[in-house]
Amino acid sequence: MKLYSKIGIIFLVAFALLTASFASYWYIQKTQRLHKIEKRYVQTARIVLKHFREARKNHEKPNFNDEEFLSIVRNSAFEMVEPSSIYSIRKESKKLFQRPLGRVKVQVLRNHGNLFLFIKHKRFRVMFLDQESVRFPFGLLGVYFLALLFLVALYLWLIQSLKPLKVLQEKISKVEEGDLSVSFKTVQKDEVAQVSNAFDDALRKIESLMESRQLFLRTIMHELKTPIGKGRLLNEFLEDGKRKEQYEAVFERLELLIEEFSKIEQMLSSSYEFKLNNYNVQEMLDQALELMILEEEEIERKVKVNVIESFVLRTDFELFSLALKNLIDNALKYSPNHQVNIDVYADRIVLRNEGEFFMKNLEEFSQPFNPKGQGLGLGLYIVQNIMKMLKHDVNYKYIEGKHHFAISTQ
Repeated sequence: MKLYSKIGIIFLVAFALLTASFASYWYIQKTQRLHKIEKRYVQTARIVLKHFREARKNHEKPNFNDEEFLSIVRNSAFEMVEPSSIYSIRKESKKLFQRPLGRVKVQVLRNHGNLFLFIKHKRFRVMFLDQESVRFPFGLLGVYFLALLFLVALYLWLIQSLKPLKVLQEKISKVEEGDLSVSFKTVQKDEVAQVSNAFDDALRKIESLMESRQLFLRTIMHELKTPIGKGRLLNEFLEDGKRKEQYEAVFERLELLIEEFSKIEQMLSSSYEFKLNNYNVQEMLDQALELMILEEEEIERKVKVNVIESFVLRTDFELFSLALKNLIDNALKYSPNHQVNIDVYADRIVLRNEGEFFMKNLEEFSQPFNPKGQGLGLGLYIVQNIMKMLKHDVNYKYIEGKHHFAISTQ
């Protein structure tokens, strides 16, 4: 899960908790307010019932328009409603709650934002308008929106603070693709900026080392071409035809090695442009054997190719041939009988050669100049790098006294 997703989830949880907290507080306040209203309404109903009983005790008809009675009711913040309006108000109102009080039924009604107290007795019916305004808790709502605004501002501030980290990730991806010219320098002072500046310093050192290595290799290859050219020129003046052919083969071998070094240097410096296409593995085997400059008799004697099924592979012809050349060369050099068997299947190519067991896994001997490999390290290092770049698999097994190297697609 991405960091931005985690932060989003955290703030969603915080938003849910904030909303739940304010909703709970509002519900508690509403319950307490309704309890107070109910208590005040019941007290008023008791006053009405007491007035009715006193009138009956004096054998009088209850007068609910009595000024003394109305004054007591007004002190409780109620106003008498005209009897003619009671029916229409009840019809249009919503009942909030109802409870019995002796022989009296007490109802609280809401109508267009107003609260009414309706008292029903078999001998009388009265209704009072509550003079206390029922206010919406705008203060609580305002505090909630302020807290929500603070939460959103905190989220945006945090996302903005992490933007340099996203930019850093994008630049690192470019470096991974081989672009070392990317600059990570920044004038900011936070922790991300410190990491970015440190990474830039390290990258500049790596770039300098790679440029030095490339210059060194290219200088060597350039300097080697000069004596080879002179040697070929002098070879033309030799009268001994056999020796002339031998020298020519040596010079050709040296030029092929220089070309091979050039490809390896381009590959390691990530400046090589792949030429991907579908090729028959047998054609690339022929190219690999040509790179080794073996005589036809030597090829027939040392290399046994068994094409069981045709294997067509989407790859780079030159790089794949170079990898095969290194595997075949290692097999011939370090096999006791100096022979290699190559089996071609529909989905893989397997190289087998005799030899003593010397490694448990291929990764251990795929480092350059590995002393344990008796010289095999550089060749396997080249093979591993080429196969990783071409996205092919190289597997190694030691079976019945033979090394098995299998190349297949991922």
